[in-house]
Amino acid sequence: MKHLESQLRLGTGIVLALYVAQHLVNHAFGIVSIEAAEAYRKTVGAAFQTLPGLILLYGSLLFHITIALRSLYRRSSLRMPRWQALQLLLGLSIPPLLVGHAVANRGFDLLGEVDPNYYYVVTSIALKPVFLIKLLLLIAVLWVHLVIGLHFWLRIRAGYRRYLAYSYALAVLIPALAYTGIYRMLREAGAWLDDNDRLDQIYAANMAMEQHDVDLLRGLEAQSWIFMALLIALVLLVRQLRRWWEARRGSYRVNHPEQDEIVSLKGLSLLEALREAGIPHASVCGGRARCTTCRVRVGSGLSGLPVPTDLEARALVRIKAADNVRLACQLYPRSDLTITPLVMANQTMLSTLHSGGVEGHEEYVVAMFVDMRGSTNLGERVLAYDVVFILNRFFTELSNALAATHGHYAQFAGDGLMALYGLDAARKQHACGDALAGAADMFRRIDKLNRQLLQEFNESIQMGIGIHGGDAIVGTMGPPRTPLLTAVGDTINIAARLEAGTKDFGCDLIVSIATLDAENIAYDNGNVHQVEIRGRNNRVQVCNLSRDQLAAFAPG
Repeated sequence: MKHLESQLRLGTGIVLALYVAQHLVNHAFGIVSIEAAEAYRKTVGAAFQTLPGLILLYGSLLFHITIALRSLYRRSSLRMPRWQALQLLLGLSIPPLLVGHAVANRGFDLLGEVDPNYYYVVTSIALKPVFLIKLLLLIAVLWVHLVIGLHFWLRIRAGYRRYLAYSYALAVLIPALAYTGIYRMLREAGAWLDDNDRLDQIYAANMAMEQHDVDLLRGLEAQSWIFMALLIALVLLVRQLRRWWEARRGSYRVNHPEQDEIVSLKGLSLLEALREAGIPHASVCGGRARCTTCRVRVGSGLSGLPVPTDLEARALVRIKAADNVRLACQLYPRSDLTITPLVMANQTMLSTLHSGGVEGHEEYVVAMFVDMRGSTNLGERVLAYDVVFILNRFFTELSNALAATHGHYAQFAGDGLMALYGLDAARKQHACGDALAGAADMFRRIDKLNRQLLQEFNESIQMGIGIHGGDAIVGTMGPPRTPLLTAVGDTINIAARLEAGTKDFGCDLIVSIATLDAENIAYDNGNVHQVEIRGRNNRVQVCNLSRDQLAAFAPG
């Protein structure tokens, strides 16, 4: 049911957004002339003036308002992000603002067969400035509500940030052009405001109407404000009665890492409970299951939770969440539970859109971890500045090897680094082969470097490498000013464990068999072993290689 409601909200919102956008574009044609605006209305704008178009338009408006009121009724808490509160207030103010505009156009058209053309509408606005104030206010309210809704829907979509600058430009340009078009048309209409014959021609259909029909239409605007106020008051009253009834059903307790315990009434979602307690919690989409930023890991109390709804299940499946991960906005606990938030609560919208925010996607990569052996002891035998010199030479050679074999430097960790292969789509099918070639080139370069270091410092460098391929979250992560294209996930953790395992096996490199098999790379069965990975129940089958065996993969 919630999924259907979400789809209806989205679908009707898009229909209304399309109508508003094209209607403002219609006003913008007034920059040319009233005649140009009228020509647009009778051609492009005519699609919404047909019977199917009117049914779709007014049906969408009715559904959208109904869903908004239903959402207000279902809210157990009126605490919400500022953007969501603004969108709700603007949305609820649209119907009464819209009535006057609709009556002046559609109402007089239905009862008096008045053609609501641009000559008629612009002249009416020019004669009564209060109409102009109402129109400008309606455009502003409609457009801000529309932009907020579209932005918070699209911002969790892949690629939205790429077109964000264009979106901002359109968000400002469309209403600005509409206002300019209205101003230009009012200037044009000023030429006949003192021409009684022209005015009689424009208002001929109005003057032929019955007076009681005119009075009826003019009273609708004030009545709509009263009706909307009473309707919202009724919704809030019924909502409060529902809360009192739900309070009789008892409460549940939530153990939170930042607060020992909070108590919430049954019937409130976990997200609403946290907001009621004043505990910050991430929720990029505002609690509509359009994102997964409000997800939590449930400790004790998992078995007593209701099963995920279809809407929640869809979202959790998309991120391949574990069974103990739930969405706080969709979880309505009936008993006590312990939770751990999985996304930082202090992530603002600006930080999520900034390159420093976590912004990734899942793809297959081959991860390589390289670690320099004995760096601590090196610091005891060599002066500090000499250590810096040696490390710089070490990383220079590793970086050159990565560049020569289609590898990407992803992270630096003191005396080691993490690299990714397969980021280039053209090399995706050769990621493991490229990683082995990179490892072979690294050892070749380090052997050459060691010959120099032995002469200069009587020191040499040894290193171990771990390689594993699989799906990982790849994206730009890290502080806003120094972000890196890197990866996170189980695949990365396994590669790091394999690198550490080279010490136990006394070898130069360990690569997982699954990664070799993915590209049909031959290996010696005598070098195959089963290794345990800390934090995993199952073992990983690996192959250990020496630098001599890697020579076959060295780049030509």
